[in-house]
Amino acid sequence: MTFPADFPIIDPHIHQWDLKHTPRALTWPKKLLGWNNGLYERAIMLGAKKSDRDYVGKVDHVAHNYLPETYRQDVRHLNLQQIVHVEADWKDKSGLGPVGETLWVDSLFRSQSNIDLGALIGYVDFRKGNVLGILDAHRKASKKFVGVRQMLAWDHDKGIMRFCDQAKLSQDVRWRQGFDLFARYDLSFEAWFFHHQLDEMVTLARAYPNIRFVLCHMGTPIGLGGEFSTYGKTSKGRESTLRQWQEGMAKVAECPNVQVKLSGFFMPVVGWGYHLLNQPPSCEQVLDDVQPMFEFVLKHFGVDRCMFASNFPMDKASMSFATLYDLYWTLCEGMEHDDKIKVFHDNAKTHYRLHN
Repeated sequence: MTFPADFPIIDPHIHQWDLKHTPRALTWPKKLLGWNNGLYERAIMLGAKKSDRDYVGKVDHVAHNYLPETYRQDVRHLNLQQIVHVEADWKDKSGLGPVGETLWVDSLFRSQSNIDLGALIGYVDFRKGNVLGILDAHRKASKKFVGVRQMLAWDHDKGIMRFCDQAKLSQDVRWRQGFDLFARYDLSFEAWFFHHQLDEMVTLARAYPNIRFVLCHMGTPIGLGGEFSTYGKTSKGRESTLRQWQEGMAKVAECPNVQVKLSGFFMPVVGWGYHLLNQPPSCEQVLDDVQPMFEFVLKHFGVDRCMFASNFPMDKASMSFATLYDLYWTLCEGMEHDDKIKVFHDNAKTHYRLHN
């Protein structure tokens, strides 16, 4: 089914970056070799750790600028109302550090009119002693600042890219002390965990019942669709991951203060291997693979606590924006119209308190 061109969308999870002019992991390689794309891409593939290469799948969507005009080209004719920008590993750690990204994103979207920035999600290191100062600086930097994301995804397998520097970071004493300060603010907290860490999401949500949580990327079951590092090598292993993911997601769904983003399910780490195909997968092909998982999440969380999101450009490694949203629309075939409005637009608008 084709996503209708007039149906309103809020995309609550995208990333933007400018590699030459903002501090990113690839800023210096881009400045040195960006004059020759072929040389630049070969160099970063040779220089990157295997876990990093495997995680991104392709370099063309991460090794070059991804800015409003690029995203607009991906969205094309669809009726995009607003977006939510989510922090994207800003590398400047000096001074107010991550506040620089908030300033940059706010300015980026104010300087053009093709896309409406509804909200932005920043970063704070809760283990540092200036949590309140950083939060206040974020809020002063942009009226669109509405929350913080922490990439808490960590695995013992060194072949899996780690997004924080220790296991169970959300249970670290210093981290919790900083999070206690964050809890004073009426802000959203976005957490990203792998499937075997979902008990951490439950523990956190129960410990802070007044905080509005979002679980990013459906709890990312590593290797569910096929081999990824040591995961997904056998059908028995994939079935074990599926059970662990289902049990974890069901427990998270019991926490009424947690919403879930139906997104990120097509990053290479999930193991579908779509990025390795000679031709991009069709909507029908992807539907056969993933429909039971999306239906499971929608059933347990309900349409009032689910938000479809693109996670672009990270999921772009596997398929186009059009294919992704055609898939989402097909998954919602049996829904009432009002429920479709919720999962594609209204839930994000309500959670992030957007105005349009």
